[in-house]
Amino acid sequence: MAIRTVKSICFECHSRCGVALEIEDGKLKSVRGDKAHPISRGYICPKGTANPEIVYHPERITTPLVKSKTGFEKTSWDRALSIIADKMTDAREKFGAESVVFGSGTTRGLAPYLNRFLTCFGSPNFMAPSNMSGGPIVMGSAATCGFGLSDPDYANSRCMLLWAHNPEKSWPGLYMNDIRDGLKNGAKLIVVDPRGTRLAKKADHWLQIRPGTDVAMALCFMHVIIENELYDKAFVENWTEGFEELRTHVAEFTPEKTAPVTWVPADQIRAAATAFAENAPAAVGPGMGGVCQANDAFDLTRSLTMLAAITGNLEVPGGNLRLPPPTHRRACYGSDHDPFLNLPKEQAQKKLGIDRFPLTGFIPIPSPPQTVWPAIAEENPYPVKVVGLFANNSVCAYPNSQRVREVYEKLDFLFAVDYFHTPTTELADVILPPAHWTERDDVEDLLMKSYVFCQPKAIEPLPECRDEKQILIDLAGKIGMNDYFKTVRQALDYRLEPVGITYEEFREDGWYFGGFRHKSYEKKGKFRTVSGKVALYAGFLEDLGLSPLPVFREPGESPASRPDLAEDYPLVLTTGGRLLVYYHSSHRNIPSLKKRAPDPELQIHPDTARKLDIEDGEWVYLTSPRGRVEIRARYFADIDPRVVHSHHGFWYGVENGWKRLNINMITDDEPLCPVTGSVPIKALLCRVEKMQ
Repeated sequence: MAIRTVKSICFECHSRCGVALEIEDGKLKSVRGDKAHPISRGYICPKGTANPEIVYHPERITTPLVKSKTGFEKTSWDRALSIIADKMTDAREKFGAESVVFGSGTTRGLAPYLNRFLTCFGSPNFMAPSNMSGGPIVMGSAATCGFGLSDPDYANSRCMLLWAHNPEKSWPGLYMNDIRDGLKNGAKLIVVDPRGTRLAKKADHWLQIRPGTDVAMALCFMHVIIENELYDKAFVENWTEGFEELRTHVAEFTPEKTAPVTWVPADQIRAAATAFAENAPAAVGPGMGGVCQANDAFDLTRSLTMLAAITGNLEVPGGNLRLPPPTHRRACYGSDHDPFLNLPKEQAQKKLGIDRFPLTGFIPIPSPPQTVWPAIAEENPYPVKVVGLFANNSVCAYPNSQRVREVYEKLDFLFAVDYFHTPTTELADVILPPAHWTERDDVEDLLMKSYVFCQPKAIEPLPECRDEKQILIDLAGKIGMNDYFKTVRQALDYRLEPVGITYEEFREDGWYFGGFRHKSYEKKGKFRTVSGKVALYAGFLEDLGLSPLPVFREPGESPASRPDLAEDYPLVLTTGGRLLVYYHSSHRNIPSLKKRAPDPELQIHPDTARKLDIEDGEWVYLTSPRGRVEIRARYFADIDPRVVHSHHGFWYGVENGWKRLNINMITDDEPLCPVTGSVPIKALLCRVEKMQ
């Protein structure tokens, strides 16, 4: 048989690498990197090459399922959708549309279609892990300079500052080519990370920070730069407000005072801050999870934005660019879909979390999951009765897994759309089988550096699997929502309308590039902020009861804040580092990937392990005030002896794996960041115990 090649983009993580799909006799045979792709340039990770295993895995769900007394039984699409539609309309009639919540994971590009559906249905409640990944960056940097700090121009930079960011494992196809280009051109590399990653070990400056003290470090950077007059005086004078207030605020964060807080020697902090300021243009690279999973995530992202601003590195080549998607209001998180921005004001104000986190009323992000749990369990501030989850394994993905499971068990009705059974689908009343990304048409524009990419359907879906967009269209029809999309092609054309092309035309081109713009604030005469200037001192935050300047808060659970607790839990636990072969809790059942990383591992310093009589590779208990999990100890010299690190997402292949292997059984979901709702899972207390 002749082999047909289809150019596409891989949807197995947010990097969205360009791929060439080889199709034989209507089946996906192999996946290789597309060298012509402008960002990934031929790179492909093990997840990408494993796609044939994912598509044809024997455990893949391929028919709708409904819960019965003995488990799950197969049913028809018509019956499954009718059950869901009846539950949703009944909840809307009795409790209001807001009693229905849709939630998604971090991939598959579903946000615009889910948000549009919720808007038509009348619910303001779209739940996503944005508070753990990206949301605080959007909120902190937008409140400061009017755009997100997520587009560093590494390739043209003279200094790259990777803050809690390990793109080699988390975003290799999106960022690593540019980082390598920057290094080849002689750029300095600064890494702030408690772990000695490969990039940290090759950095000019590696600051091995104590987890949870990042704001103190960032304020110290600004102290060094301001005290030594290394800031961009022209930019500060013309384009910022509150510089003198900032100068006064950071005065106490000297390297000598910051060193014992962060565990980084004063001379190292001073040298790194000086290198960043003296090697312009410089780019700040904040980790999507690393800086977004703390009790002070908003103040950290504000601080990093200010650091870029006072050194004149906003919207300049080699600095941090402003790259809005060419699809603008129709982009993945565009305002044209957002229920909060399109529902009547009275209904929009019912969005869960807006009362506790008022800034989300001005800089909208999805409702943090932790604001949904009280509505389910306690009907506070009102009842949530129906939840629909799309590619979302909440039980393993969110902190305090025991609480998450108990909350879902109290829910009136849960439906899930997923490729495989998970500890979360186990709790569902109805499960729907989605098409794989190779089996559907879509467009992608999220974090794509001013590109929009086409992801064309390459093969027919396995029997009874449906494109999630079609699932929503069919469900809308059952409910009688006449204002929702009628066809998948209509939905895609709607997304592309700002670009001026149809999806049919887009398939021929493969991508659209909107171009780079530099210093747009000069042409517009202002930044997109309240005052039109970069808000170093944000007075408008005071009206919301928030600090106008970034404040360092000691983690709620640390050796400094809880010395009493540290007696029983003497080690600092940081979690969530990414493994290249997995995407959060997914892919755990794929043989070629599981072979590369079969077990959860605890990175522990050899000296610490030996004091506990723990050998390299030995299974141990990792215990926190919330419980314990089983994990394999792995000697790791490039970590402070007082710190241990665990990856996340393990659960598959062990009975009750969500309890026994899942690190989120021992993480916490309080205290949340008071502005963004971010969770404090990067700095907790724990102990390591031998198994008896």
